[in-house]
Amino acid sequence: MKKNFKIIFTAEQKGGFDAFLPVIKKLNHIKKSNIYLFLDNKSIHEFAKKKGIGSRFVNSFSLDKIDQIINKINPDIVLTDTSSTDLNSSISKKFIKSAKKSNKPTASLIDYWNKYKERLGKKLEYLSDNILVADNEMKKHLIDIGVSPELIKVTGNPRFDRFFKVKKEKEKENLIVFYSQPLYNQKPDELEIFKDIVCAIESFYPNKEIIIKFHPTREENPKDKVKYDNIIKNSTIKIKKAGRNVESENLSNKAELIIGINSTALFDASLMQKRVISYQPGKNISNDTLLSNTYGWSRRAYNKNKLHEEIKNIFKKRIPYGKKRRTKYTRNKSTDKIIKLINNILKHGS
Repeated sequence: MKKNFKIIFTAEQKGGFDAFLPVIKKLNHIKKSNIYLFLDNKSIHEFAKKKGIGSRFVNSFSLDKIDQIINKINPDIVLTDTSSTDLNSSISKKFIKSAKKSNKPTASLIDYWNKYKERLGKKLEYLSDNILVADNEMKKHLIDIGVSPELIKVTGNPRFDRFFKVKKEKEKENLIVFYSQPLYNQKPDELEIFKDIVCAIESFYPNKEIIIKFHPTREENPKDKVKYDNIIKNSTIKIKKAGRNVESENLSNKAELIIGINSTALFDASLMQKRVISYQPGKNISNDTLLSNTYGWSRRAYNKNKLHEEIKNIFKKRIPYGKKRRTKYTRNKSTDKIIKLINNILKHGS
Protein backbone atom coordinates (compact mmCIF):
# COMPACT_ATOMS: atom_id res chain seq x y z
CA MET A 1 0.00 0.00 0.00
CA LYS A 2 1.17 3.51 -0.78
CA LYS A 3 2.41 5.49 2.22
CA ASN A 4 0.06 8.43 1.68
CA PHE A 5 -3.10 7.38 -0.10
CA LYS A 6 -5.74 9.95 -1.02
CA ILE A 7 -9.43 9.40 -0.36
CA ILE A 8 -12.21 11.66 -1.57
CA PHE A 9 -15.57 11.64 0.22
CA THR A 10 -18.60 13.52 -1.10
CA ALA A 11 -22.00 14.04 0.51
CA GLU A 12 -24.99 16.09 -0.51
CA GLN A 13 -27.39 14.67 2.08
CA LYS A 14 -27.12 14.78 5.88
CA GLY A 15 -27.82 11.04 5.99
CA GLY A 16 -24.87 10.35 3.72
CA PHE A 17 -22.59 12.62 5.73
CA ASP A 18 -23.68 10.99 9.01
CA ALA A 19 -22.86 7.58 7.53
CA PHE A 20 -19.39 8.65 6.46
CA LEU A 21 -18.58 10.66 9.59
CA PRO A 22 -17.38 7.74 11.80
CA VAL A 23 -15.40 6.35 8.86
CA ILE A 24 -13.67 9.70 8.25
CA LYS A 25 -12.94 10.12 11.97
CA LYS A 26 -11.31 6.72 12.17
CA LEU A 27 -9.32 7.22 8.98
CA ASN A 28 -8.07 10.58 10.26
CA HIS A 29 -6.24 8.68 12.99
CA ILE A 30 -4.39 6.66 10.37
CA LYS A 31 -1.28 8.53 9.32
CA LYS A 32 -1.29 6.98 5.86
CA SER A 33 -4.59 8.56 4.86
CA ASN A 34 -5.22 11.99 3.33
CA ILE A 35 -8.94 12.76 3.44
CA TYR A 36 -10.71 15.23 1.12
CA LEU A 37 -14.35 15.91 1.95
CA PHE A 38 -16.61 17.79 -0.47
CA LEU A 39 -20.08 19.00 0.56
CA ASP A 40 -22.70 21.00 -1.32
CA ASN A 41 -24.98 21.94 1.57
CA LYS A 42 -24.01 24.86 3.77
CA SER A 43 -25.62 23.55 6.97
CA ILE A 44 -23.84 20.18 6.58
CA HIS A 45 -20.59 22.04 5.85
CA GLU A 46 -20.99 23.96 9.12
CA PHE A 47 -21.94 20.78 10.98
CA ALA A 48 -18.74 19.09 9.73
CA LYS A 49 -16.72 22.04 11.00
CA LYS A 50 -18.42 21.72 14.39
CA LYS A 51 -17.35 18.06 14.48
CA GLY A 52 -13.75 19.02 13.70
CA ILE A 53 -13.87 17.69 10.13
CA GLY A 54 -12.41 19.87 7.40
CA SER A 55 -14.44 20.10 4.20
CA ARG A 56 -14.77 22.09 1.02
CA PHE A 57 -18.08 23.67 0.04
CA VAL A 58 -18.72 22.90 -3.64
CA ASN A 59 -22.29 24.01 -4.23
CA SER A 60 -23.35 24.04 -7.92
CA PHE A 61 -19.92 23.04 -9.25
CA SER A 62 -19.97 22.01 -12.90
CA LEU A 63 -18.78 18.63 -14.14
CA ASP A 64 -15.73 20.36 -15.67
CA LYS A 65 -14.87 21.82 -12.26
CA ILE A 66 -15.19 18.39 -10.65
CA ASP A 67 -12.91 16.98 -13.37
CA GLN A 68 -10.31 19.58 -12.40
CA ILE A 69 -10.58 18.55 -8.73
CA ILE A 70 -10.14 14.86 -9.59
CA ASN A 71 -7.14 15.62 -11.81
CA LYS A 72 -5.50 17.83 -9.20
CA ILE A 73 -5.94 15.50 -6.22
CA ASN A 74 -5.44 12.29 -8.20
CA PRO A 75 -7.32 10.22 -5.56
CA ASP A 76 -6.82 6.53 -4.94
CA ILE A 77 -10.54 6.09 -4.32
CA VAL A 78 -13.71 8.21 -4.43
CA LEU A 79 -16.57 7.50 -2.03
CA THR A 80 -19.95 9.21 -2.41
CA ASP A 81 -23.37 9.21 -0.87
CA THR A 82 -26.40 8.84 -3.18
CA SER A 83 -29.40 11.08 -3.73
CA SER A 84 -32.41 11.31 -6.01
CA THR A 85 -31.34 14.62 -7.58
CA ASP A 86 -30.29 14.70 -11.23
CA LEU A 87 -26.76 15.14 -12.58
CA ASN A 88 -27.06 18.92 -12.83
CA SER A 89 -27.88 19.19 -9.11
CA SER A 90 -25.87 16.28 -7.71
CA ILE A 91 -22.21 16.65 -6.82
CA SER A 92 -22.05 12.97 -5.90
CA LYS A 93 -23.20 11.91 -9.38
CA LYS A 94 -20.67 14.34 -10.89
CA PHE A 95 -17.84 12.90 -8.78
CA ILE A 96 -18.81 9.35 -9.80
CA LYS A 97 -18.90 10.29 -13.47
CA SER A 98 -15.60 12.16 -13.28
CA ALA A 99 -13.82 9.45 -11.27
CA LYS A 100 -14.92 6.70 -13.65
CA LYS A 101 -13.75 8.82 -16.58
CA SER A 102 -10.32 8.95 -14.93
CA ASN A 103 -10.40 5.22 -14.05
CA LYS A 104 -10.44 5.87 -10.32
CA PRO A 105 -12.04 3.22 -8.05
CA THR A 106 -15.43 4.33 -6.74
CA ALA A 107 -17.81 3.32 -3.97
CA SER A 108 -21.25 4.71 -3.17
CA LEU A 109 -23.28 4.30 -0.01
CA ILE A 110 -27.07 4.04 -0.01
CA ASP A 111 -28.31 5.17 3.40
CA TYR A 112 -32.07 4.75 2.97
CA TRP A 113 -34.47 2.18 1.54
CA ASN A 114 -36.00 4.09 -1.36
CA LYS A 115 -35.56 5.76 -4.77
CA TYR A 116 -32.88 3.36 -5.97
CA LYS A 117 -33.30 4.20 -9.67
CA GLU A 118 -33.16 7.92 -8.97
CA ARG A 119 -30.01 7.41 -6.91
CA LEU A 120 -28.21 5.24 -9.48
CA GLY A 121 -29.78 6.55 -12.69
CA LYS A 122 -32.66 5.20 -14.76
CA LYS A 123 -30.16 3.20 -16.80
CA LEU A 124 -27.83 2.68 -13.80
CA GLU A 125 -25.46 5.17 -15.42
CA TYR A 126 -24.22 6.42 -12.03
CA LEU A 127 -23.33 2.99 -10.73
CA SER A 128 -20.10 2.88 -8.75
CA ASP A 129 -17.65 -0.02 -8.70
CA ASN A 130 -18.91 -0.83 -5.20
CA ILE A 131 -22.39 -0.20 -3.82
CA LEU A 132 -22.45 -0.17 -0.01
CA VAL A 133 -25.82 -1.12 1.48
CA ALA A 134 -27.39 -1.31 4.93
CA ASP A 135 -28.81 -4.83 4.80
CA ASN A 136 -29.88 -7.76 2.63
CA GLU A 137 -33.31 -6.18 2.09
CA MET A 138 -31.63 -3.28 0.33
CA LYS A 139 -29.43 -5.67 -1.63
CA LYS A 140 -32.49 -7.55 -2.88
CA HIS A 141 -34.15 -4.33 -4.09
CA LEU A 142 -31.00 -3.37 -6.00
CA ILE A 143 -30.74 -6.77 -7.67
CA ASP A 144 -34.42 -6.43 -8.66
CA ILE A 145 -33.65 -3.23 -10.60
CA GLY A 146 -30.69 -4.79 -12.39
CA VAL A 147 -27.63 -4.12 -10.22
CA SER A 148 -25.10 -6.96 -10.41
CA PRO A 149 -24.83 -8.78 -7.05
CA GLU A 150 -21.02 -8.69 -7.36
CA LEU A 151 -21.05 -4.89 -7.00
CA ILE A 152 -23.14 -4.88 -3.83
CA LYS A 153 -21.39 -4.98 -0.46
CA VAL A 154 -23.54 -5.40 2.67
CA THR A 155 -21.51 -3.24 5.04
CA GLY A 156 -24.32 -1.81 7.14
CA ASN A 157 -24.64 1.90 7.81
CA PRO A 158 -21.98 3.38 10.16
CA ARG A 159 -24.55 6.00 11.19
CA PHE A 160 -26.30 3.30 13.24
CA ASP A 161 -23.20 2.09 15.12
CA ARG A 162 -23.60 4.80 17.74
CA PHE A 163 -27.07 3.65 18.76
CA PHE A 164 -25.83 0.40 20.29
CA LYS A 165 -24.57 2.13 23.42
CA VAL A 166 -26.60 5.32 23.28
CA LYS A 167 -26.96 6.80 26.77
CA LYS A 168 -30.63 7.26 27.52
CA GLU A 169 -31.61 10.54 29.12
CA LYS A 170 -34.59 11.16 31.33
CA GLU A 171 -37.46 12.11 29.07
CA LYS A 172 -38.74 15.65 29.36
CA GLU A 173 -42.36 15.46 30.44
CA ASN A 174 -44.82 16.38 27.68
CA LEU A 175 -42.15 16.93 25.00
CA ILE A 176 -42.95 15.82 21.43
CA VAL A 177 -40.52 16.26 18.52
CA PHE A 178 -41.83 16.63 14.98
CA TYR A 179 -39.30 15.95 12.20
CA SER A 180 -40.15 18.09 9.21
CA GLN A 181 -39.08 17.01 5.74
CA PRO A 182 -39.73 18.48 2.28
CA LEU A 183 -42.13 16.38 0.17
CA TYR A 184 -41.53 18.28 -3.10
CA ASN A 185 -44.96 18.84 -4.66
CA GLN A 186 -46.59 15.81 -3.04
CA LYS A 187 -50.10 16.03 -1.70
CA PRO A 188 -50.78 16.25 1.15
CA ASP A 189 -47.59 18.22 1.77
CA GLU A 190 -45.63 18.47 5.02
CA LEU A 191 -47.64 21.54 6.09
CA GLU A 192 -50.96 19.69 5.86
CA ILE A 193 -49.43 16.69 7.61
CA PHE A 194 -48.19 18.86 10.47
CA LYS A 195 -51.60 20.51 10.80
CA ASP A 196 -53.25 17.08 11.17
CA ILE A 197 -50.71 16.09 13.83
CA VAL A 198 -51.21 19.31 15.80
CA CYS A 199 -55.00 18.90 15.72
CA ALA A 200 -54.70 15.32 17.02
CA ILE A 201 -52.34 16.29 19.84
CA GLU A 202 -54.56 19.24 20.79
CA SER A 203 -57.48 16.81 21.08
CA PHE A 204 -55.83 14.25 23.34
CA TYR A 205 -52.89 15.99 25.04
CA PRO A 206 -53.51 19.73 25.51
CA ASN A 207 -50.52 20.00 27.87
CA LYS A 208 -47.96 18.65 25.42
CA GLU A 209 -45.31 20.79 23.73
CA ILE A 210 -44.07 20.28 20.16
CA ILE A 211 -40.60 21.13 18.90
CA ILE A 212 -40.20 21.27 15.13
CA LYS A 213 -36.86 20.05 13.82
CA PHE A 214 -36.27 21.07 10.21
CA HIS A 215 -34.67 18.76 7.68
CA PRO A 216 -30.90 19.48 7.55
CA THR A 217 -30.94 20.30 3.84
CA ARG A 218 -33.73 22.86 4.35
CA GLU A 219 -32.61 24.75 7.45
CA GLU A 220 -31.22 27.57 5.30
CA ASN A 221 -34.47 27.99 3.35
CA PRO A 222 -36.34 31.15 4.50
CA LYS A 223 -39.68 29.66 3.40
CA ASP A 224 -39.16 26.66 5.66
CA LYS A 225 -38.49 28.92 8.64
CA VAL A 226 -41.92 30.57 8.40
CA LYS A 227 -44.17 28.00 6.74
CA TYR A 228 -45.51 26.63 10.04
CA ASP A 229 -46.03 30.07 11.62
CA ASN A 230 -49.81 30.27 11.08
CA ILE A 231 -50.33 26.83 12.62
CA ILE A 232 -48.08 27.77 15.57
CA LYS A 233 -49.92 31.06 16.06
CA ASN A 234 -53.38 29.48 16.03
CA SER A 235 -52.62 26.35 18.06
CA THR A 236 -53.83 25.87 21.62
CA ILE A 237 -50.60 24.05 22.54
CA LYS A 238 -47.06 25.36 22.77
CA ILE A 239 -45.05 24.87 19.56
CA LYS A 240 -41.52 26.10 18.90
CA LYS A 241 -38.73 25.54 16.41
CA ALA A 242 -35.46 23.81 17.23
CA GLY A 243 -32.28 25.78 16.66
CA ARG A 244 -29.97 24.87 13.81
CA ASN A 245 -27.28 23.63 16.18
CA VAL A 246 -29.58 21.27 18.07
CA GLU A 247 -28.76 17.69 17.04
CA SER A 248 -31.60 15.33 16.20
CA GLU A 249 -30.24 12.53 18.37
CA ASN A 250 -30.27 14.75 21.46
CA LEU A 251 -33.80 15.93 20.73
CA SER A 252 -35.08 12.39 20.27
CA ASN A 253 -33.35 11.23 23.43
CA LYS A 254 -35.17 13.81 25.55
CA ALA A 255 -38.61 13.51 23.92
CA GLU A 256 -41.55 11.43 25.12
CA LEU A 257 -42.72 10.98 21.53
CA ILE A 258 -41.15 11.37 18.09
CA ILE A 259 -43.48 11.93 15.18
CA GLY A 260 -42.90 12.64 11.51
CA ILE A 261 -43.37 11.29 8.01
CA ASN A 262 -40.72 8.78 6.92
CA SER A 263 -37.34 10.42 7.52
CA THR A 264 -34.27 8.54 8.72
CA ALA A 265 -34.61 10.41 12.03
CA LEU A 266 -37.63 8.21 12.79
CA PHE A 267 -35.64 5.04 12.13
CA ASP A 268 -32.83 6.41 14.34
CA ALA A 269 -35.31 7.08 17.15
CA SER A 270 -36.68 3.56 16.80
CA LEU A 271 -33.17 2.16 17.21
CA MET A 272 -33.03 4.23 20.41
CA GLN A 273 -36.24 2.43 21.50
CA LYS A 274 -38.29 5.61 21.58
CA ARG A 275 -42.02 5.96 20.95
CA VAL A 276 -42.33 6.81 17.26
CA ILE A 277 -45.31 7.54 15.02
CA SER A 278 -44.98 7.75 11.24
CA TYR A 279 -47.86 9.64 9.59
CA GLN A 280 -48.02 9.14 5.81
CA PRO A 281 -51.56 9.94 4.60
CA GLY A 282 -52.39 8.25 1.31
CA LYS A 283 -49.64 5.64 1.63
CA ASN A 284 -50.09 1.97 2.44
CA ILE A 285 -48.01 -1.00 3.58
CA SER A 286 -46.86 -1.79 0.03
CA ASN A 287 -45.32 1.66 -0.63
CA ASP A 288 -44.18 2.56 2.88
CA THR A 289 -40.36 2.81 2.79
CA LEU A 290 -39.79 3.36 6.53
CA LEU A 291 -38.28 0.08 7.69
CA SER A 292 -39.05 0.69 11.36
CA ASN A 293 -42.74 0.56 10.36
CA THR A 294 -42.17 -2.79 8.66
CA TYR A 295 -40.46 -4.17 11.76
CA GLY A 296 -43.13 -2.80 14.11
CA TRP A 297 -40.70 -0.52 15.95
CA SER A 298 -42.72 2.56 15.02
CA ARG A 299 -46.47 3.00 14.74
CA ARG A 300 -47.77 3.84 11.28
CA ALA A 301 -50.83 5.83 10.24
CA TYR A 302 -51.98 6.21 6.65
CA ASN A 303 -55.09 8.30 7.34
CA LYS A 304 -56.35 10.85 9.87
CA ASN A 305 -58.49 8.39 11.84
CA LYS A 306 -55.56 6.02 12.32
CA LEU A 307 -53.35 8.95 13.33
CA HIS A 308 -55.81 9.86 16.09
CA GLU A 309 -55.93 6.24 17.23
CA GLU A 310 -52.16 5.90 17.40
CA ILE A 311 -51.65 9.21 19.21
CA LYS A 312 -54.41 8.36 21.69
CA ASN A 313 -52.85 4.96 22.51
CA ILE A 314 -49.11 5.61 22.13
CA PHE A 315 -48.49 6.21 25.85
CA LYS A 316 -50.55 3.24 27.08
CA LYS A 317 -47.93 0.58 26.39
CA ARG A 318 -44.39 0.28 25.13
CA ILE A 319 -43.74 -0.70 21.53
CA PRO A 320 -42.10 -4.16 21.39
CA TYR A 321 -38.54 -4.01 20.02
CA GLY A 322 -36.85 -7.11 18.65
CA LYS A 323 -33.38 -7.01 20.22
CA LYS A 324 -31.85 -9.42 17.70
CA ARG A 325 -33.14 -7.51 14.71
CA ARG A 326 -32.09 -4.15 16.21
CA THR A 327 -28.54 -5.29 16.86
CA LYS A 328 -28.30 -6.26 13.19
CA TYR A 329 -28.03 -2.51 12.59
CA THR A 330 -26.46 -1.20 15.79
CA ARG A 331 -23.89 -3.91 16.54
CA ASN A 332 -22.72 -4.49 13.00
CA LYS A 333 -19.26 -2.85 13.11
CA SER A 334 -20.22 -1.07 9.90
CA THR A 335 -17.45 1.55 10.25
CA ASP A 336 -14.78 -1.15 10.38
CA LYS A 337 -16.35 -3.02 7.46
CA ILE A 338 -16.19 0.05 5.22
CA ILE A 339 -12.60 0.81 6.25
CA LYS A 340 -11.66 -2.80 5.49
CA LEU A 341 -13.29 -2.46 2.06
CA ILE A 342 -11.35 0.76 1.42
CA ASN A 343 -8.09 -0.96 2.38
CA ASN A 344 -8.84 -3.88 0.06
CA ILE A 345 -9.50 -1.51 -2.82
CA LEU A 346 -6.29 0.41 -2.12
CA LYS A 347 -4.34 -2.84 -2.13
CA HIS A 348 -5.96 -4.55 -5.08
CA GLY A 349 -7.91 -1.90 -7.00
CA SER A 350 -11.68 -1.85 -7.55
